[in-house]
Amino acid sequence: MSNRILLLPAFLLLAACGPTYLSPQSIPAEHTITVGGSASLDIVPDEACIELTLAARDASMPAAHTALAAGSDALLAELRQRSALVIEQGATTYAPEYEVDSGRSHLAHHLASVQVNVRTRDFAQIPDVIGRASTRGLDRVNVVYYSTKIVSKKAEVRAHALEAAHDKARAMTEALGVSLGDVVTVLEGDGRTNAFTGVSSYLDRGTVDKTPDAPAPPGAIPLSMSVSVVYRLR
Repeated sequence: MSNRILLLPAFLLLAACGPTYLSPQSIPAEHTITVGGSASLDIVPDEACIELTLAARDASMPAAHTALAAGSDALLAELRQRSALVIEQGATTYAPEYEVDSGRSHLAHHLASVQVNVRTRDFAQIPDVIGRASTRGLDRVNVVYYSTKIVSKKAEVRAHALEAAHDKARAMTEALGVSLGDVVTVLEGDGRTNAFTGVSSYLDRGTVDKTPDAPAPPGAIPLSMSVSVVYRLR
C-alpha cells in the first residue's frame, strides 16, 4: 500500500492551531504639542486667628466646670467690649487626668477645658488678647495667620500659569518652524500653598515659569499652580 501525503492549505493549519486575532490598522495620532505652565504668588496674610484653650483642674469635676465657666465668661465679656474682634466659642470638654506613683496610676484631678477662637485683622491686638486670657485660665495658645483673599488669588495664579504655557508653546513652535493651532485640552494641577516660608520656598521659585521677581515678604503665604495644555499643530 503506497503512502500518500495530504497537503492542507496553510490557512487551515493555522486555524487548527488556535484562534486567529485580527487587529485594525493603527490610526496616525493627530499632530499636537503638550506644554506645561506654572505660576506662583506670595500672598500677605490679612487676618489672624488666636486659638485660646482655657482650662480648669480640680478634684471635683463640678468645681472644675464652675471655675472654667467663671474664667471664660469673664474673658468673653472683656473681649466683646473691644472692636474688630470676631469671637467663636467651642463646646466644653471634660476628662479625668491621672498620675503615676510608684508604678501605679491614680486619679489626680478632673479637667474642664474650652477653646475660644478670636479672629482679627488688627494684628496689634494679638498681645492684648493673649494677655487677657492668661489671667482667665489660659492653658495653650496658637496664632494662625491666613489670607481671606486666597480664593480670588487662586484665579489670578491660574491665569498666569495659562499665560506661561501659551508663551512656552509659541516659543517651541517657532523654534520648530511650525504653527500653533487651537487648544485641544487643558489639565489643571492641584493648587499648592504653604503656611511656612523657608529655604525650600525660595528654591521652588526657580522651578516656576512665572513668579514675582522680588523675594517673598516676611510671613507671606506662597500659592502656586500648574497647568498642562495640549495644542494642535498646523
